[in-house]
Amino acid sequence: MLELVCRICPVRLPWKSCMSLAIHPIQRRRLVTDTAGKSKAHDNEGFTEWRILYRLPAIRVVAAMSKLKIYQAVLTVAGTPIVFGLGSSGQISTDALAIYGAVGISGLVTLTLASYFASNLVGLVYVNEEQNLIKLAYVDFWGRRKEALVDTGDLLPSWEQGSPSRLRFISPICLRSDPKKRYKLLNRFGQVSDPQLFEGLFGD
Repeated sequence: MLELVCRICPVRLPWKSCMSLAIHPIQRRRLVTDTAGKSKAHDNEGFTEWRILYRLPAIRVVAAMSKLKIYQAVLTVAGTPIVFGLGSSGQISTDALAIYGAVGISGLVTLTLASYFASNLVGLVYVNEEQNLIKLAYVDFWGRRKEALVDTGDLLPSWEQGSPSRLRFISPICLRSDPKKRYKLLNRFGQVSDPQLFEGLFGD
């Protein structure tokens, strides 16, 4: 049998092709194994456990209020032509359009201002096991949940901030790397699991 194989290989296939066919599957298997190993190591390197350091129970209400202005705007814009048509046909009084517009616009302005003050309001603060990273879960202007990963060394304590907040119940979270970026923290209305660590990080 061995003699038959040796006779066929020189005639039909070069010796280099025979060697490449024998080695190629082995190299492919090693390549797949190395890639899988590196991927697994990368996943383990980025894995970390987080624990809640601060929680604001009313953050869902704030997020819902920020989203309410979208429905208020849609209702005001879509209902104005209908009320105007009913007023022109005499089915309702002409003052109804003015009342509807005043209520819609005033409500929209109120909700917009409330969303402006509630933007970047932190609802949850997570800290990792090494206590060198924190994760801020906050709401944006549209009431959507956002997350920011911040190094603890990048935090600017309250005693190092130039101008303290005029609202005493709001504590700003400032960063050394980006002074224009500010988050808002209601420490008096939130629940803190580790007061000593919280005070060490934010200086409150």
